[in-house]
Amino acid sequence: MKYFVTDSERTSTNYHEFFKGKWDGVTFWKEDSISLDDNVLYANKGFEEALVTIVPEFDPFGETETSLEQWIQIGKAIPADDRDSLEMFQEADAWLTNVFREYGCFTILGL
Repeated sequence: MKYFVTDSERTSTNYHEFFKGKWDGVTFWKEDSISLDDNVLYANKGFEEALVTIVPEFDPFGETETSLEQWIQIGKAIPADDRDSLEMFQEADAWLTNVFREYGCFTILGL
């Protein structure tokens, strides 16, 4: 992956973890999660702005549960000329396809 990393690829805790389903309130850094470096998130303004617009309760330091409907809207809200943000969305979308089938949502665990 270009933008996201697996748990074994993380180099610090400066990541937003994309956790499958509803967060259990206990577990962090699961092997089957993907993580996005905070600097990568904010360098890709189209993705970050779409996320904050569609999910205004997004908490970069807490837990943010995200539905399939919200995720679809995030993808639509990214400017068409922001190729990096669209590519980042597509990378996560490929991982989320099975997550939504099995869990119906995912949770972003902040810093």
